[in-house]
Amino acid sequence: MPHALTEREKEYLAFLRDYIRENENTPQLKDVADHFGVKLPSAHKVLEALQSKGYLIFRRGSQSGYFIRLAERGGGIEKVIKVMTLGNIDEYGEVTEFPSQLGHFPVVLMGVDENRVFALRAIQDIPQEKIQAGDFLICDFDKRPQPGDIALLPFGKSSNRQFLCRIYSATFGGSDFDLELDNTFAVSTYPVPESLLDPANDQRLAWAPIGYSPATEAYLIAEAEKENAPLNPIPPEYAFATVLRLYRHFFAFSEQPIQGP
Repeated sequence: MPHALTEREKEYLAFLRDYIRENENTPQLKDVADHFGVKLPSAHKVLEALQSKGYLIFRRGSQSGYFIRLAERGGGIEKVIKVMTLGNIDEYGEVTEFPSQLGHFPVVLMGVDENRVFALRAIQDIPQEKIQAGDFLICDFDKRPQPGDIALLPFGKSSNRQFLCRIYSATFGGSDFDLELDNTFAVSTYPVPESLLDPANDQRLAWAPIGYSPATEAYLIAEAEKENAPLNPIPPEYAFATVLRLYRHFFAFSEQPIQGP
């Protein structure tokens, strides 16, 4: 839960809520300082205290000055958490340097376990998914992928490669998916769940790397054959994680969910 507030912090929080309700937008730092009759550094200090206690995000954007966002939505309290960047994404959708700690940044999320959420950073454009170099994809280890989602999948039985893949459709039964997995990272970190051994649990998901296109098809097929990657539909539990949303140029604070084509 958020930490207790001082009386001054309560006044600032009440002003922010009223301002957003009346103007349908958040105030600028100068608006806050003018309202309380203080200088910018004084208002800045109180807003930073509110951020440290989990009530808002307050940072400088690259284009629009300071950005203020309350950690509230739909009557519930969202949580400001630090998301660790664990890898990079190339133009094919392959995730490199995973899992490595490459930095972290604050985001506002609701209904997630902060210890199970992480980010991947695009280092090249992926036009098929409208992903630009510099974008961050926020992922959840616990979210089960469904058609339309992007999921992190091991690429092959005997390699330690992972790709972000778009999930296209779900099927049931009739799959000859091989449950024997020899991906060192997958086996050591995500052993095959017992539920996969239950023949009644026969949902399969069709998939393709997010970098798949006519221009990359030959490369991706050759890599799949080299790594003995399963090209047929896979069980949902085969995924390491599922993408929740995309943050574009994070310090400008624009964000959008990942949508299907």
